[in-house]
Amino acid sequence: MRVAPLPLAFFSLLLAACSSSSPGVSSSVGVVAGSGGVATSGGGSSGGAGPLGMPSGSGGDGNGAAAGVAVSAGAGAGGGGGSAEAGRGGSAGSSGGGAAGSAGASACGGLFCEDFEQGAGQLDASKWDAKVGGGGTQVIQREIVAHGTYAWHVHGTGARGDFATILTKNAPAALRGAGPVFGRAYLYASANLPTHNQLGFAGTTRDPNVAPSIMSMEQGNNFNYMEFAEFSGSWQLGFDLFAPAPNIAKGFVEEASYPPARDKTPTAKWSCIEWEFGDDPDMMLLWVDGKQLAQLDVQHIDYTSTTRTPGSILNGNNSAIIGGFDFFGFGFHSWGSSQAAVDRYYDDIVLDTKRVNCLP
Repeated sequence: MRVAPLPLAFFSLLLAACSSSSPGVSSSVGVVAGSGGVATSGGGSSGGAGPLGMPSGSGGDGNGAAAGVAVSAGAGAGGGGGSAEAGRGGSAGSSGGGAAGSAGASACGGLFCEDFEQGAGQLDASKWDAKVGGGGTQVIQREIVAHGTYAWHVHGTGARGDFATILTKNAPAALRGAGPVFGRAYLYASANLPTHNQLGFAGTTRDPNVAPSIMSMEQGNNFNYMEFAEFSGSWQLGFDLFAPAPNIAKGFVEEASYPPARDKTPTAKWSCIEWEFGDDPDMMLLWVDGKQLAQLDVQHIDYTSTTRTPGSILNGNNSAIIGGFDFFGFGFHSWGSSQAAVDRYYDDIVLDTKRVNCLP
C-alpha cells in the first residue's frame, strides 16, 4: 500500500531522533532510519563450522529499499491474526480471527502480537529492544506493507556481520520455557541470497540476570537459540549454542536442517511464515504459505558442526539442548557475505502456544 509523503516538518523532527552504531558492535536503539538497495562488491565466502552455516557463494543484484519513518519510542502495538489448533507436521488451513493492521487497536490472535500499526510509525520501546551492527539498519515504513499502513524494514549492505534485530523485552510467561512455541510473521524479501541469513529465533542466555548480547561476528554472542533462516536461496531450520550447558556440549555447536526439495524463498511478494519451536523434545517445523517445508528433529539433521551421536540430536540429548526460551527476536543477521543487499520486511507477527495459521 502506498500513501502520500509526510510533511517536511515531520521529517525534521525525526532526524533528531535517529541514532547509529559502530560496525561490529550491537547498539540498543529505538528505530534507525534505513538506507536502501546499496549493493557491495564483495563476493561470497566459504563458511566453516559455526553460524556461518555451509559454504556460501556469490550474490546477485541488490534491490533498493523504501524510505520510512524513524523514531525511537512509541505506543504499544497489537497484531492481528487467526488462531487455530493444528497437529505437528500438518498442512496449514486458514482459521478465524480478525484481519490485522487497522489504524486503531486490532484484536491479537495470540499471546504476543506486533503489527506495527499503533504509534504512527514508532517502535514500542517498552516492548522491543532494537539492536543493529555493521551496516544493518531498520525502520518502520509504509511503502511496502502486508496489511494496514505500516510494516518493519531491515536492511544490510550484504557484508558479513551486518545485523538489525528486535528482541522481546517481556515476553508473556506462557511463552517462556521449553515450549512448544508457535509463531507467524508475514515476510517480504527483495531478492534471494546465497548465504546464511538469520530471520527469526527464540533463545536464552540460561541466566535470567544476563541480557542477550548480539555481535557482528561469533565472538561476544552469549545465548543459545533456535532459528528459521534463509540459506543458499532456500530455507533453513537450526540451532546455535553459544552458551551450552556443560552436560550438553563443550563449546559452540551448530546444527541445521534444509527443505528436501530446496524450495526457493519467495521474492517480491509477501509470504506467510509459520514455525514451531520445542525444547522438550527438541524439534522445529517451518511452514511457508500453508505448506510444511522443513523440520528438524533426531531424524532430520542435514548439517552439524560436531560429531553426531546415533539416536540423538546432540551428544546423547534429545531435550533441553537450548535451555528453554526466554526471549524472541526478528530481523536479519548476515553470517556470510553477498554482493546483494539485504532487504526484508516484516508485518503481523504473532506468538502463541498453539498453531497461529495465516490470515484468511
